Amino acid sequence: MKDCVLPTHSKCLQIIRDCRVPRHIIKHSEVVAKLAVFLVKKLKEKGIEANVDLVHRASLLHDVLRVCDMKESAYSRFEQNVTEKDKAHWKGLKAKYADDSHEDAACELLRKEYPELAIAIRKHKYLAILDEQDKPATWEEKIVYYADKRVMHETVVPLKERLEEAHERHARQHRKTVHDEINITKADRQIYELEKEIFDEIGLKPAEVTQEFIDYNSDRK
Repeated sequence: MKDCVLPTHSKCLQIIRDCRVPRHIIKHSEVVAKLAVFLVKKLKEKGIEANVDLVHRASLLHDVLRVCDMKESAYSRFEQNVTEKDKAHWKGLKAKYADDSHEDAACELLRKEYPELAIAIRKHKYLAILDEQDKPATWEEKIVYYADKRVMHETVVPLKERLEEAHERHARQHRKTVHDEINITKADRQIYELEKEIFDEIGLKPAEVTQEFIDYNSDRK
């Protein structure tokens, strides 16, 4: 993916504005991008070829259509004042992408202009890791997928904490079945294996990579 077509950083910000992405989602995505770029640069330091810009742009835009998964009743919990224009715009997005998840909707939004970016975003879906055809395969896809699973809201946390929070939130919103439990167990196992694969390559321990660690090492460069 070295020569793939990507939006500029400014274009990404324009896409975010055009989609009226909620403020808390923007903050989450910025932290995911910071962690993902840190990890992909560590891979490059070890001689592994990877496209830093692709990782950065995919991380910034991975939740650009997150509102497609949200009910209007959730808007009252947003940290911003949600306007009628916001609601109307999000209603239009939901209608346009119908039953698509936010990952698939974002892929559809971006695939014509930026196909590699669109695929990397689509593959950050939690259960994608269990799908042989759709699981993260390249280093860029793996890093974007993993970084999202380490950021709870706006904070880098241990993988266990993030997954447990996500499972509890999902259980509150959806009735869990035995099939769900099996998939969760399988997916979590694969995510831990992905974490090991990444950190074996970069030569760090997952617990070392905190927000403070990332900031400190970024500031020194």
